[in-house]
Amino acid sequence: EICDIERKESRWHGFFAGIQPWPRCDTAKDEETFAKGSHLFGILRVTAANHCFPGDVFSDLPKPVWEAVYHTTTNHLGLALLDVNYQMLPGYDIVIEVDTQVGLKRNMTPGDSLSVTFMDYRLFVINGEIYLHINADTVIMTRLILKAKGFGNDDEMHDKFTAEDQAFKLNNLFGGDQLEVTLAHQFNTLWTDEGVHGKNFAIFSVPNTSHPDNPASIYAEIHITPNHQVQQIVPERFEHISLQRVFERVWKKGTRKSRNLNLDIANRRSMITVGNVTKSDIAPLASFSTVDEHRFPGKSAPFKESAHGGSCCVSFSVDDINIDGTRNNHHESLIVGIAHTKVSWKPWYGKSHIPQKEKDLVPHTHYVSFFYAFDPQPPFQIRARSGYFCLGHAPETFDDTLQPEEGGVFNPLSVLSRNRPLLQYNVTFDCPQMHYISTFIEKAGDPTSTVIGYGLNDCTPRLVEVEKEEIARLLFPDP
Repeated sequence: EICDIERKESRWHGFFAGIQPWPRCDTAKDEETFAKGSHLFGILRVTAANHCFPGDVFSDLPKPVWEAVYHTTTNHLGLALLDVNYQMLPGYDIVIEVDTQVGLKRNMTPGDSLSVTFMDYRLFVINGEIYLHINADTVIMTRLILKAKGFGNDDEMHDKFTAEDQAFKLNNLFGGDQLEVTLAHQFNTLWTDEGVHGKNFAIFSVPNTSHPDNPASIYAEIHITPNHQVQQIVPERFEHISLQRVFERVWKKGTRKSRNLNLDIANRRSMITVGNVTKSDIAPLASFSTVDEHRFPGKSAPFKESAHGGSCCVSFSVDDINIDGTRNNHHESLIVGIAHTKVSWKPWYGKSHIPQKEKDLVPHTHYVSFFYAFDPQPPFQIRARSGYFCLGHAPETFDDTLQPEEGGVFNPLSVLSRNRPLLQYNVTFDCPQMHYISTFIEKAGDPTSTVIGYGLNDCTPRLVEVEKEEIARLLFPDP
């Protein structure tokens, strides 16, 4: 775990753990701008919404309490500066209410069927800049400017959001008083040339081979499997589109035919894209089989084939891929990411004539992940993918002290994630029902290792270190 946000306000939970390396350009200047020892920054979604307890516990709660959890409008941004051991630097941990300050918050009443404005927060460091990616009705992005309190010139910053393209300093809701966050501009919406408005678009960059001194080209992953689909984007440029075009893209059959949402201020700012979505050939078969393929072969497989992006990307050299010459897996470097899929709800789950024991074999909304490796140039063909895996719970402890090999600080709320285990085929796995990977980066100071950050059951966050060698073994089957 990286951020004990709950100690500040017990009714809120922080999850979807994310970290990114600090985009350093000038070490002396950076240490003047921030506290010495800052190597990473962490991000959390801070909200009352959670799945910390079994479903029957929530269903037995009084209706106002249930609605406060499942229909909350509270989805705040948590940020913190971290040292090389992933510990928060004192005074540099904050929580911000973003949607209200930029005029995008959706008005909701208890029982409203609409989702909240912002759901998931992720950070990406591209070309030395920090970009904030949020799942809303659409995927929206802006650039963040982080600095220490009292450092630099604030003359060009505005305390009120008076114009869409002015830098705007956000007010901290609570937390430390040393970190200040500025939005470079209003959020832009990432539509694609196909009109897709999905979620969890991982953002990555590729060096400009024709002009090496120019900034790297920026891409967004639209789909992972069965075909890897990628769109080149220009995050800070946009064109205004009509409200009618927004409505045509987001409207779903059977839903209301009217729309009056503050969020459409951002939805009308259509991010500039370059060219068409690239679409690779179908991804290769998984490197190993898992129990679902034996129990439910072929089209009866419970996990849906179309996977969402989890987090991307880490570069693997030829030596990384071939495990220092002990393998002959691939002859070129690759980019590696992590995707997730789940057992989707289907109408037959609600049919009374279907025996409950059949439904219990493949309970819906249970998550698994897999690694995938692709070429570092268009069309970004996937060259290898692993079988499914799940990421586990935080280790149990009897005296609030972790074993030395675990590292970090024990989070007493982590025990709650065990209330909802991953279940399939009457087997209980030592993993949460839902794990969502929001970070996958190379470990600071160690190019042979990676760091994965994930949320457990929308309840608590966790970080784990995984050697590149282990990932290569999962991606490529034994010779």
